[in-house]
Amino acid sequence: MEKYERGDTIRVTAVFTDPDTDALVDPTNPTCEVYDPDGTTQLSGAMSKLGTGTYQAECQTEFADALGYWIVRCYGTYNSKRGANIDRIKLVEVI
Repeated sequence: MEKYERGDTIRVTAVFTDPDTDALVDPTNPTCEVYDPDGTTQLSGAMSKLGTGTYQAECQTEFADALGYWIVRCYGTYNSKRGANIDRIKLVEVI
């Protein structure tokens, strides 16, 4: 699990693969959603393509953003199947 401080930019990278062959694939509409500990959506949008099957999104944290565990969810559709990557990150305060 990654740890971030307030003011950091959260960089989310998702790798999409074919579930049958594990080959990298480009899904339609790759999307990233980032939720703070209260369940409020902090980011919801398309991801930028870095290479075949690899996509990235960024979310800037602010001073007022809630500390604790955040949920990151990336998804896309390939061959009529919707795939998802889900991860947790932690926003901490450094003293």
